[in-house]
Amino acid sequence: MFNGTTIFTLIIFIIILAFVVVYFSVKAYKNAKSKKIGNNCEKSVKHILSKICKRKKYKLLNNIYLPLYEGTTEIDHIVIGDFGVLVVETKGLNGEVYGNEYEKNWTHIIGEKKYTLYNPLMQNKTHISCIQHILKKENIYNVDIHSLIVFAGNNIELNIPKGLPIITSDLIKSYFKKPFFKKQSKFNVEQVYNTLLKYKVTDKSLINKHNSNVNKLSKKG
Repeated sequence: MFNGTTIFTLIIFIIILAFVVVYFSVKAYKNAKSKKIGNNCEKSVKHILSKICKRKKYKLLNNIYLPLYEGTTEIDHIVIGDFGVLVVETKGLNGEVYGNEYEKNWTHIIGEKKYTLYNPLMQNKTHISCIQHILKKENIYNVDIHSLIVFAGNNIELNIPKGLPIITSDLIKSYFKKPFFKKQSKFNVEQVYNTLLKYKVTDKSLINKHNSNVNKLSKKG
């Protein structure tokens, strides 16, 4: 038979267990919802870029993993054309974003919650350095590489300095009217495209390791 103390302890244990289950269930739901929003935003940007590239006869790579040091880096979109290369980092966020080109960490506010966001310009700079390194290894030079950050949330307010290569998804089409897209470079577009495909990481263990590290970093933020 259970005495009063035992029953009380059991009730407390059940309450704590229920609280833990609810906490982690809500957290998992929020993470899944956030991931879904991010994926949908990337698909939306991919769709817009695909249309532009088809019309302008540019080459397009999406969600490509490339070798970086001892690991890999994932690049959302790479547009290759006579103008050079455009490296696009997509952020599927809603709410407010505060930051500038020099700050390592930006602030992302949604509702009453405040988060840390790694500077996407610095993030894309790493992507560009990776591409430059690969092209150099293949003796491909004189390729202009441009950076673009696209915030693709449905309700996003950007509080950042003007003039930076950062836009919302509704401005992608007009962005491709910038003067540098009219430049006729002398490099071989097909060669650059095939070179990046040559270095594309397909090893699932490396990709899973990359995604695991990204998830850990996002949880710290």
